[in-house]
Amino acid sequence: MVGMDDIDRSIVRLLERHGRLSQEQLARRIRLSRPAVHQRVKRLEAARVIRGYRAELDWAALGLPLTAFVWVRTGGPNCAPVGPAILALGDDAAFVEECHRVTGEWCLLVKARAATPLALQDLIDRIRGVAGVTTTTTTLALSTLRHEAADDGDAAVPGAAP
Repeated sequence: MVGMDDIDRSIVRLLERHGRLSQEQLARRIRLSRPAVHQRVKRLEAARVIRGYRAELDWAALGLPLTAFVWVRTGGPNCAPVGPAILALGDDAAFVEECHRVTGEWCLLVKARAATPLALQDLIDRIRGVAGVTTTTTTLALSTLRHEAADDGDAAVPGAAP
């Protein structure tokens, strides 16, 4: 978005890590008035910089403790229809969370969630059955590191105006 300043970037970073912050809490952290924060958030939403708010899920608690990355190679001149077909696969025991077109030796990188190794195997078999898919290779994630939302009260954003 053209015209984003440091305050806009601070709002975006805070909401990315703490999506449930109220505008009052944002205002305290950024050291702006609540109406000014409200106006900026609305402008960022209208420009589709902020496209929505999501819950961070505990996949193990939901019965889907396995995370796998499936590299997919396709045949033919166009892999564009393969991604949506793969995204449509899945059931309660295993599903495709994300599908990315990538450069290099592989065409797609699929992130999948599964309840059991057998459910993951079934999903991979269904991926291999999609028209255009020629080869897959799968990597199982052992753990995941993320930027965690620190419970830091109302600490100000570094670099925000005092």
